[in-house]
Amino acid sequence: MPSLPLYDLNKKKIGTVDLSDAIFAAEVKPYLVNQAVRTQIARRYEFRTANSLTRSEVKATRQKMYRQKGTGQARHGNTTAPNFVGGGKSHGPRPRRVRFKTNKKQMRSALISVLSMLQKEDRIFVVDKMELEKHSTKNVAGALKAFGLASAVFVNSDKADGEKVFNRSTRNLQKTKTLRPAGVNVFDLLKYKHLLLSKSAVEELSKRLQDV
Repeated sequence: MPSLPLYDLNKKKIGTVDLSDAIFAAEVKPYLVNQAVRTQIARRYEFRTANSLTRSEVKATRQKMYRQKGTGQARHGNTTAPNFVGGGKSHGPRPRRVRFKTNKKQMRSALISVLSMLQKEDRIFVVDKMELEKHSTKNVAGALKAFGLASAVFVNSDKADGEKVFNRSTRNLQKTKTLRPAGVNVFDLLKYKHLLLSKSAVEELSKRLQDV
């Protein structure tokens, strides 16, 4: 069972916290991580709305450009043909739905793989409480500086008033993102490199991944 130091917001060690082997020390499965990322990206762009007009949809006269014979030029029909400027588009984009499906067990396994990878690479920091009495981006930025991080994901509960204040105080920080334990996902963990968890968030995240 991995054991990590427990810090306050100034990175002062105040104890240790034990993490679940099944979640933070599991086998890393890169192929599932890749599949989970592709699924999340596909969900963002599931409905492709780009559309082009075919020659039958272009509004123009259907009259033949000129007579078939006697002009010395190539024979043509009307101006909606794809080879004319303003004509229809051949093989152009059409509205469609793109889906890349990954089942729940695979998504869960991919998330556990990323958490285990971050733990093995010492990129997880557990903080006793992520709470503030008043809104202050400066205090949150100071906490990031104390941990020596430029980019991180904060995972914090939002049950207590102090936690809600802390979460709102992170909104103006660049290269950071704040998630609730229920919203932790593979894409954001890989994007922001480091993970800062509150002690309560560790418990909620462990419960979420064990209950599946």
